[in-house]
Amino acid sequence: MRVFSIILALRRRLWSWIATGAARESAIIGRRTTFGTGAEIFNIHGDRSRVSIGADGRLDGHLQVFAHEGRIEIGDWFYLGAGSTVWSSDPKGIKIGNRVLVSSNVAIHDTNSHPMDAKKRFSQTEAIWRTGHPRSDPGIRSAPVTIGDDVWIGMGAIIMKGVTIGDRSIISAGTIVRSDVPADSLVRADLTNDVMRLAAAH
Repeated sequence: MRVFSIILALRRRLWSWIATGAARESAIIGRRTTFGTGAEIFNIHGDRSRVSIGADGRLDGHLQVFAHEGRIEIGDWFYLGAGSTVWSSDPKGIKIGNRVLVSSNVAIHDTNSHPMDAKKRFSQTEAIWRTGHPRSDPGIRSAPVTIGDDVWIGMGAIIMKGVTIGDRSIISAGTIVRSDVPADSLVRADLTNDVMRLAAAH
């Protein structure tokens, strides 16, 4: 049984090495930052400078920059959980600070991804299927997202476009964040989406 455990561990290391190498072809990556077997950077724009990640990070999720626009800037000691997505089509894009923990199945998007108008939406979808993502803006709404230092985002949370989350805040699991969160806040995933000061939450 020990032999199979060793083989699995070696396989994980190999696939992590491959995923990290592929990521470095699509983005500017800091020292000691690694990618897990399910991680990927889909930089449709093609310019490596559109995606930058600091040092000592660990990513097990998916980053995407659209063909027409988008930018993702991430600081040091970043963790992105499995099944999580960070997507950008906004000119200012998504900025994430240092020591940010993003759990599994989280969505951080500065974009609607598709036009609101049905005809434009179908035209975009048809173009993606036939020739790839459009290089000109198909009419997608976007707004920049900023996440401060030392933020913790719980499993299954959704961070919508145009949101700023202040330093040291905690977004609890399953929360949909539609408006700005002050520093040192706890956002609960109940019906009221209450924002509490962390000092009051203890």
